[in-house]
Amino acid sequence: MVTTTTSQDNKKSSKKIIRVEIIDSKPNNFYIMDLDKIDPKKVTLKDLDFRLNVIISTNIKGKRIKIEIELDAFLKKKDDLEGQNIFGIKSITIFGTPDFNKIVDKNGEITAPKEFVKKLLNICIGGVRGMLSANLINTGLSHITLPLLDLSMVVEKNN
Repeated sequence: MVTTTTSQDNKKSSKKIIRVEIIDSKPNNFYIMDLDKIDPKKVTLKDLDFRLNVIISTNIKGKRIKIEIELDAFLKKKDDLEGQNIFGIKSITIFGTPDFNKIVDKNGEITAPKEFVKKLLNICIGGVRGMLSANLINTGLSHITLPLLDLSMVVEKNN
């Protein structure tokens, strides 16, 4: 269950409860570069830049919200490999909610508060963090963990 707080015109706060469930969450694609080109044990989080691409869509007929995440990691400064993708993962998470008609308009646009969308994104990022860890575990990059990400820019662009 996801709970968001909204303020009313009289400046009192009330809690608005929006119930959601994860219908499906799975990695769609994972890749890793040929690690013979680098010494993976020397790669740290400081050596990486991350790019996050988020697509949020709705299915009015099925009353579902789909969040697709594509996460890519790039080397910052490693000789001639600077800017090269080192690994990446895509995931798809499908959410269902009995409150669908309250938070999605007839055009399929999400009208729920930003906090709600941010919580869904945090759930998805947590899933990607676990999926990435599972995929990196038997590689030279098993020591790399996806850092916490500031999703405020993603939520702002989405709204």
